[in-house]
Amino acid sequence: MSFHKYIKRIFILGSQVFLAVPLAVAIALCSTITSQESAISAEKISFWYSPFGQFVIPIADIEIFAKTGRLTKQLAFYLDNLSPSQRNELRQALNTRYDISHVTVAQFTYSPIGLVIMKRLGRILQGDGYQNGLLALRASMILSAVSPEGLTPINVLRRFPLSTIELDLPLGLEAYKEISQLWYRKELAIAALQRQSDNEIATSKIASPSNEITNKGQFSWQLQEFTFQNPERGAAIKATLYVPQKILKPAPVIVISHGLASNRNTFTYLSQHLASYGYAVAVLEHPGTGSQDFSAFLRGFGKTPNLRDMYLRPLDVKYLLDDLERQAKTSTSIKDQLDLQNVGLIGHSLGGYTVLTLGGARLNFDSIRSNCTVPEPNVTSFNLSKLIQCRAINLEPKEYDLKDRRFKAILTLNPIGGSTMFQREGIRTLDVPVMIFASGDDVIAPAVPEQLFPFTWINTPDKYLVVAPKGTHFSFLDENESDVFNIPKSLIGVDPSFAHPYVKSLSVAFFKTYLSSEPEFRPYLTAAYVKTISQETLPLNLVTSFSEVQLSQALSANP
Repeated sequence: MSFHKYIKRIFILGSQVFLAVPLAVAIALCSTITSQESAISAEKISFWYSPFGQFVIPIADIEIFAKTGRLTKQLAFYLDNLSPSQRNELRQALNTRYDISHVTVAQFTYSPIGLVIMKRLGRILQGDGYQNGLLALRASMILSAVSPEGLTPINVLRRFPLSTIELDLPLGLEAYKEISQLWYRKELAIAALQRQSDNEIATSKIASPSNEITNKGQFSWQLQEFTFQNPERGAAIKATLYVPQKILKPAPVIVISHGLASNRNTFTYLSQHLASYGYAVAVLEHPGTGSQDFSAFLRGFGKTPNLRDMYLRPLDVKYLLDDLERQAKTSTSIKDQLDLQNVGLIGHSLGGYTVLTLGGARLNFDSIRSNCTVPEPNVTSFNLSKLIQCRAINLEPKEYDLKDRRFKAILTLNPIGGSTMFQREGIRTLDVPVMIFASGDDVIAPAVPEQLFPFTWINTPDKYLVVAPKGTHFSFLDENESDVFNIPKSLIGVDPSFAHPYVKSLSVAFFKTYLSSEPEFRPYLTAAYVKTISQETLPLNLVTSFSEVQLSQALSANP
């Protein structure tokens, strides 16, 4: 490969590297400071390219390009081969502003998970003497966030508090290769799934239904707020219950578990839709990992998430059901209205992990140890969900039986856990009907390791994989002004309103089939039906059968 192509890759990598940290903050991973400017700022990026020697790129030249689009003579040596669209893409990446406060940046970069990410970035963007650039990078990010220009990649470069940024070119190319390979493998897998979906349509003998279940159902509903206790938590847990009205028999219950830094309002659109079809929907806010707690932490108040959250989250849901059973016996407002032995589950991201454990998936400590005990910073993984999953290493390595027999069917959206916390052995203990939603452009929980492989490991015959090739980690969420983070539109992707009808219709069909025993809804759970509702703006595919062998074969093609 030519030198210029290497440099082109490095510049693209650079934008991805600087985007990675605010991206991680946007998902709410895991001090105030002064706004005093650094007396020293970076003047150049230096790197070694064997066998030609040392090369230097002036930061001022990059800044001119970012502001005006003009290439100086020296920068043109590296970027002249870029097409106009690639130049525009690079300029946009350099100038993208992330509206995150300096306090939030500081809190994140000092948190355990933030330190891991910063160390990985610091191995590529180094300081004096080729030392890890963690400290300088952290300082430049904080100074950028507090400055009038805000947190942008070009501002972070300009405020790097050393005269030279030493770029580790081989490691940068290695990281770029990993990102490219991850994306390339995803494209191969999705293409194979689309072929499988077409095959299922061609061989199906089930007629596609004509009714549209994205429309509101026949039942009105009432909203109830309450609190309950998980004895292993130190505070009451808030919950909301949507109760359908004028139903003829006790309503099956569906519990929704939110992801990291989300809240009870994250799935309001879905809660109301399911209630209109006769389901009692209970939505809780997990302590420590909800938006309120994370907002306090990132403002400099409050604590980091509990190290035992991988164990406590499923217990929250169990105790929620126990409390509803108590209320069903004592409260006149819901007495005899809930069927609490016939319960469904929905979870997003970390909530997807929560749902999978309650459905029977087991923590795999052999996998957790092998994936999470590699000394930092000798890791370049860009599966950001692994940083969350590795918190499970804080648990005592024993057999945790978190399954609850009251749950009869589970639906997960962009779940995490498959690559590290469960792996094959942990997933195979699932024994309830499962529906998994996956997004092709999910940079938080990449589809191949976190959803596609886990789907192939599920033994139960009643399983469904729904894939939105253009979807992101945020596609299925409700728009909520009280969210902790102002997530950039580039990370949200296609307007989530295109994805909401998919979740509404398929969740109704799934739970009508497996909770309400209404077989007339089964035709909605087919590739043929999904094709009828799929929109060009945000395409959708569904498969009911896809093996690990098929997936491995699809991924075996070389770039």
